[in-house]
Amino acid sequence: MGRVGYETGLGTEAAWIFVVGRGFIAALPAGTPSGITLTLAALVTAPHVEAEELVALLPLGGEHAVEHFAVIIQRAPTDEDGIPVSVVLRGEVAVDVYSVGGSRRFSDASIRPWLLADFRAVTGLTVGSTGRPVASSRALDSGRPFGLGSVFANTLFWSLAEHSQSEAAQADAAQADAAQADAALTDDSPADDATIVRSGAAGRAADADTVLARPAGADTLISDVRAPGQPGPAAGARVRAAEARFAFRLPNGEEIPLDLPCRLGRRPRAPRISATAPVRLIEVASPTSAVSGTHVEIRQEGGSVVVTDLGSTNGTVVAPPRGRRQRLHSGQSLAVLPGTTVHLGDGNIIEILPAAGNTPGQ
Repeated sequence: MGRVGYETGLGTEAAWIFVVGRGFIAALPAGTPSGITLTLAALVTAPHVEAEELVALLPLGGEHAVEHFAVIIQRAPTDEDGIPVSVVLRGEVAVDVYSVGGSRRFSDASIRPWLLADFRAVTGLTVGSTGRPVASSRALDSGRPFGLGSVFANTLFWSLAEHSQSEAAQADAAQADAAQADAALTDDSPADDATIVRSGAAGRAADADTVLARPAGADTLISDVRAPGQPGPAAGARVRAAEARFAFRLPNGEEIPLDLPCRLGRRPRAPRISATAPVRLIEVASPTSAVSGTHVEIRQEGGSVVVTDLGSTNGTVVAPPRGRRQRLHSGQSLAVLPGTTVHLGDGNIIEILPAAGNTPGQ
């Protein structure tokens, strides 16, 4: 909902990792363990989450306590000039809240464990460290446009009004992205310092782009997550060499590349509504019928692998290489890392394999 942009100062390391979902924004320190950020990133395609659900995923005590964070929930529009927004804060992070009457800065005032506030008619937000100056409302359209996923930055901008560009401006942005990708491939920095994915042609909306830039030594993070069914990178899209195709391994040892969306089950069927790309159907043995006819879909979306339960009777269990197992609800999607196993029933365990040339956890 609305337009999102991000900004990182030249020559400075990003202070925050922002996770942007359909109805929420979360800000965590850049050094947050990847398991925590991946848990939030798995929810970016969820149609609705509550602030309490997201905060419950953050450790507030112990060795890996998240001392600084912001969680922002965007709610359904009303007849006011803006939408209701809930903000939860802790630590050295501030959210500037904009409305037709002006702006105000919201911070935790050292209240623990965190501070919650609800705002009735919000037209824009900026999120970042407490020491930054309050920007004018004109700055809400600032920053590099961003879609769903995770990004390292210093400041995030959100505005209710959709950001519109002329076709010429979009073409210029596309050329700038291409030049940046080429420069990244020829500079002296390590090849995995940044991943740049343009998911679509220049004529698409600017917020279809997803860029994930990470400091040297940081763990890999999910980027370019889209809801199942949305088109992936268009033909000719510029993708870093590291963005090779993922694959998965069947119980019989066969490896299946994710060059196409794959549907698995006892007797899998293609979608009733024909898609723009073909679908690979894979039968698995299930003597007790624990596996549904069309049980699960596994597809690559940009630099991520997305697992979707297709309304199975007995559910789908996803076990990441690090972290707790999760049972998907009917129709639920989850972005997963290489090394994850997907349990369908009757001993059918699918292992997600890394992209060519990479190893799990890189």
